[in-house]
Amino acid sequence: MKTLLNFLEFSPYLESLVINKVKYTGKANENTLTFNKVPRCLECLKSIEIRKFNGYPKELEMVKFVLKHARVLQTVILETSYTVENYMDPRKNKKNLKAKEVEALNKKILMQLGMSPWASAGCAVKFSSS
Repeated sequence: MKTLLNFLEFSPYLESLVINKVKYTGKANENTLTFNKVPRCLECLKSIEIRKFNGYPKELEMVKFVLKHARVLQTVILETSYTVENYMDPRKNKKNLKAKEVEALNKKILMQLGMSPWASAGCAVKFSSS
């Protein structure tokens, strides 16, 4: 996460960002998105894609941060990779969720994101499956 934050700080004219996976290794209650100021690139960012997105709290925290500060953001693409292991019993073998289960999780995530402020009224959140 620190590498990403440094990258954002030194990329002031970034318009599009693709993150292969949000990997968080800090303490569960640690606030990872602490800036003295909002990275300047969020003034120009038009699209962000997060691959291998599972809807974990730290992933959502990052998306909410971007939504809150990116004024010209047009598109957020969350490429989901939900498995039963992620949301059910971790002792069971991994298997992909059924379409209805994926749709329900996507709606839940969209509701959580909708409860946070968005700087760009025209932004659309889209889901894709890996």
